[in-house]
Formats: sequence, C-alpha cells, structure tokens
Amino acid sequence: MLHRAFMVLMLIGLAACSGPERIDLVPKEAPNTDERQIFIATTRQPDGARDFSSKRNPQLNYARYDVSIPPVHQAGQIEWPRRTPNPATDFVTKRIMPYPTVADFSAALNRNPARDTGTAIIYVHGYLTSFAEGTYRLAQIAHDRKDPDTTIHYSWPATENALEYARDRDSVLFARDGLESLIRTVANLGFGNIVLVAHSLGSSLVVETLRQISLQGETGLMQHIDGVILIAPDIDTKVFESQINRITPLPKPFIVFGNANDRVLRFSALLTGRAKRLGQLNDTESLRNKGIQFVDISVVTDGVNGHSVGITSPTVLSILRELPNPNAANDVRVLQPRARASIR
Repeated sequence: MLHRAFMVLMLIGLAACSGPERIDLVPKEAPNTDERQIFIATTRQPDGARDFSSKRNPQLNYARYDVSIPPVHQAGQIEWPRRTPNPATDFVTKRIMPYPTVADFSAALNRNPARDTGTAIIYVHGYLTSFAEGTYRLAQIAHDRKDPDTTIHYSWPATENALEYARDRDSVLFARDGLESLIRTVANLGFGNIVLVAHSLGSSLVVETLRQISLQGETGLMQHIDGVILIAPDIDTKVFESQINRITPLPKPFIVFGNANDRVLRFSALLTGRAKRLGQLNDTESLRNKGIQFVDISVVTDGVNGHSVGITSPTVLSILRELPNPNAANDVRVLQPRARASIR
C-alpha cells in the first residue's frame, strides 16, 4: 500500500511539473540572437499549422523549424515566453518549412549549410515531452554545444500526462519503424556520421530500433551510425542486455549518462517491478565488457537536478561538446570542481 501511495504521489508531482509549452511563430528580427535550423521527422498527428499532438500517426511528417535563441539565454535553459513572445528574451520560431514528401525533406537536408560537416545529430526526446519542448530542447542543446552539424528532431507521440506512462511505452514500440526510416533516409544522403542522442524513454526507442536494424542484417546501415549517447536511459537492465547482444556492429562510442539517485527512474523501476533502470547503475563492469562507457553524473550540481540534469547541465553539455569523437570520452575532464562527473 505504501508503494502504491508513493507512486500516486510521484505521478501527481510529475504531472504538476509538465507545463503548457507551445510553438510561437515570431518572424521579426532581434539583435544578437542565434538561429538554429531544426529538421523534424515525426510520427505525431499534426495539430494545427505549427504543432503536433500526442496522437499516433503511421505516416512520417517532415519539416524544418528555425528556432531563435535569445541573447539572454542561460546554458541548459529554455526561455519560454511568459506573455507576448519576444525574440530578445524568449525562444521563438522564426519560420516553419513543411516538406510534403521524404524527397522534399532529403533535398532540404542536402541544401542546408551544415551539410558540409558530414555529420547528422538525431535527437530522440523522452517521456512526458511535448513536440514544442523536444524541438526547443534540441535547439538549446545544439546552441550550448556550439554544434556545427545538421540537427534532426525525431519526435515520437509521447503524451504530456504522467498518468499515461504505459501508453508512452507502447508508443516507443509504435515509433521504431519511423526512426529506422529516418536513419535510412539520412544515411542514403551520404552522411558518413550519424549520432543518435536520446533522453529517458527515448533511449529505449533508440536501442530497440538499432536492434531491429541489426536483426534485418543491415550491416551497411549500422556502419553509418558513428555514436550513441543515452542520457538517463529508462530501460530495464536485463532488457538492455538482451538488446545489446543482438546489435552488431555496436556503434562506437556508445555512452550512457546516468545517476543512481534519479527519482524519475526510481519511479519507473517501482512501476515496472524492477530494482534498477539502466540510468541508475552503480556497477558498470558489465557495460565496460561490452564496450559501453558509463558517465556518472550524480554529483553534478548545475542545471535542473534529477532526471533532466543530463540535458540541462552546463557541465554535462561541456562533456557532450567533446563527443562523438571516439577517443574523446576517455580524456574528458570537467572544469567545474564542484560538479565533477565520474567516467568509468
């Protein structure tokens, strides 16, 4: 009974933390803003002219959102408009370019100035994340990393309701084919390096999709994937072990950012009847034996503490800035003495 009461309280708390984020289209210019082109592939149903809902869509929709980041931006934060959106102080969208077909989307990826780096970052958001939050989060990460590469947001139909966790886990399975299709599209354009970055439940989607590709024997497609970064991954440890055993070749580097004190992962473990999720591991020898590196961020004190520290902490973002160089992870040193991350 106590466990059940605790779960209810956790659900209420999580629901209270989810805000009404939205896409604000503000085409006017403001000085000293940074504009980030975020390409979109989504299995969400369209919701009006500029947004997407949590309803499942068997067809991928494609677009590009040009997100303006204000000069007052603080690393790790999304400055949401409180009233009338203002590009001088808020994250806003300057323009939206829908692409009716995958051919249109592919042509736009090829035309984009970041194409010359040959690297594409595909970001997969987590549980309890709206389309707007996922899109602006990728813009924030790309800005804070000073990322020169092509950035793509794969937005799967997560809900904004903490009570629908089970539904979101089903949506992860629903969204696998869409992510595989996106990876294939990007690889076919000749991007030599595809880096998959996932947060929370999105990590389960990424690993499931890699397993699916590998089981199909598509070694060539797997070789386009130049790195995988899982941040606070919400995956059963035994399930992860079985998934990894079927993924060949395993992308390198393969890095897990985790925190044994992550309260959201504790809730997930309790809800699913397991002691630990992948992002809570203390003993990481089994990961090292498979060539997977674990970065312990439990002592990181900047950013939004808890489940989101890995995508909001300037310390963690400074580590991400060095990735996906396969040799960088072993040499990363955190600069802030009170916010050291242990890499093992």
